[in-house]
Amino acid sequence: MHRLGTAVVPATGFTRSELTALWNRAYEGYFVPVRFDEQLFGRHLRRAMVDLALSRVITVDGAACGISLAGRRGQRGYLAGFGIADTHRRQGLARQLIEGQAQAWSQAGLHRVFLEVIAQNPARSLYSQAGFAELRTLDVLEGSFQARGTVAATKLDHTDLAAVHTACAAISRPTWRRELPTVLDALDNEDAIALGVARGTAVVAYAIVPPVGNVLPDAAAIDESAAHDLLDALAAARPGIRWRLVDEPTGSPLFNAATARGAATVIRQIDMALNLHPPVDVRPAP
Repeated sequence: MHRLGTAVVPATGFTRSELTALWNRAYEGYFVPVRFDEQLFGRHLRRAMVDLALSRVITVDGAACGISLAGRRGQRGYLAGFGIADTHRRQGLARQLIEGQAQAWSQAGLHRVFLEVIAQNPARSLYSQAGFAELRTLDVLEGSFQARGTVAATKLDHTDLAAVHTACAAISRPTWRRELPTVLDALDNEDAIALGVARGTAVVAYAIVPPVGNVLPDAAAIDESAAHDLLDALAAARPGIRWRLVDEPTGSPLFNAATARGAATVIRQIDMALNLHPPVDVRPAP
């Protein structure tokens, strides 16, 4: 079934230092830089709600050479990182690792698992073969906006943020790393603030603004008019900044408003999902 000397094992058998080093080997030569030190790796585990007991490592003759990180929220899961070290690629190990990870998800009672993959990444085919279906495209947008007028923006507390996040999520489903638990983590642990714009008494758009840098952990609006108001608020908050927003669903209200004002897609991803009915064996038939 598997070649001699190969095993897929829980990630709990490895130290944080070992997993960090394995992550960096797995993402060496990737499309975008994804190199972590132990602190950043720990931040990633926390924000993605990674369950190391559910996550898997593939070894060859006892040496770790691939990693699959599994986030979990109830009966939903997330592939929070996946890769094979450069020294062991093109040997069929990625297929063994995704099979082992899918079996672990199934045995743990998960019903649905999500991932995002860069459109041109060869792993897209691997995930399709493992049963993941393509749902939609997602864009990494970058743009600098000029305010069209003055928009009153307010700092949102957790309750107000949760309400507008829920309203926006009903229109355009957020990806895992933009769901409310991760958004609140940015506020609680990274000194980000939630900036909201209102229409009457209702908050209709928001952005999570980091203390430094240009990457918005999340932003959304209930319609395009609200999205334009949000872009005006961001332009006023930090004039001249070229904002970057990850995982924006193509055609969402914010996508349409931002691209109408010159924002460009710098990376396109594919949102994928695997439906599980435990127990399942995802290995292809011989």
